[in-house]
Amino acid sequence: MRPTRATTRTRTTHERGTLPAVRRAKPGEVNYGPVDRFTFAHAAAGVGLALADASGPVALAVAIGWEVVEPTLKVKAPALFPYASRDSMTNKVVDVVAVMAGWYGTRKLSRGR
Repeated sequence: MRPTRATTRTRTTHERGTLPAVRRAKPGEVNYGPVDRFTFAHAAAGVGLALADASGPVALAVAIGWEVVEPTLKVKAPALFPYASRDSMTNKVVDVVAVMAGWYGTRKLSRGR
């Protein structure tokens, strides 16, 4: 049976393609709220990028790039993730902000400004 246009619109890219869908995080679970236990890990990544002397645009590109490829990695290698559910959009935005906050804070402290 061919899906209708209405049901096709609600499916994710992974469901329409060859990859199986990853379950979306539910309220109260990791990856759903704006801040979770991995927010600190994202900030630490920003610190690492600053210590590696990455520029702001590079740090931002890495942060956004990670959030773009993360869902595919959760499908292809779920064992690498303690919680392989899909992040909410709010969580993704805060993760990028955390990377940039870690990067910015480290740059400020390392330059004594």
